[in-house]
Amino acid sequence: MLRSGDWPARGLGAAMFLALSSAGCGPANAEAPQPVARLETAPEVTADEPGKTAWETCYSSFAPTGDAEADLGRLVRDCGTTGGMRAITKVKVGSQSAQDPVDRYAFQVPAADKCYRVYAVGDSTVKDLDLLLRGPAGTSMVADITHDSWPVLPPREPVCFPEPGLYMLEVSVYKGAGRYALQVWGR
Repeated sequence: MLRSGDWPARGLGAAMFLALSSAGCGPANAEAPQPVARLETAPEVTADEPGKTAWETCYSSFAPTGDAEADLGRLVRDCGTTGGMRAITKVKVGSQSAQDPVDRYAFQVPAADKCYRVYAVGDSTVKDLDLLLRGPAGTSMVADITHDSWPVLPPREPVCFPEPGLYMLEVSVYKGAGRYALQVWGR
């Protein structure tokens, strides 16, 4: 289970930062993520739109109102439980501008093949919010490639981690400035 109470407000402790900084500290979209395991079984929900998975359909009509926390609540209400998932962390709220360094949040994955999804929403002044997940060795696993203020990572289905360990979520406002809210769901 992820430790929801241990998320740092910004960055990590010095030792963790040094261990992970060797993987690179550039913007979230600076390097191509490596492939990760896909969800083995299809969710027991059907997609309402041809060509889209149930994981995509749940947010296809989502439109943010500009209130990061309320919008995140609506997004996870509609998508969070898809495929039997549940909230793994508490909602994390942060604030950032495009000129600020990325915010980093570490979380523990207890066993291999556990599957997760991250939901995030920026307020009305955040124009492009990006997410990047890094593995225990600091390698990029999966990244947001959209140009909006409400990334769902990954968008088509959950990511299943190949090994247990300490994973890192990097959050960056690429365009704009303001508050964001995020939450990790899993099974």
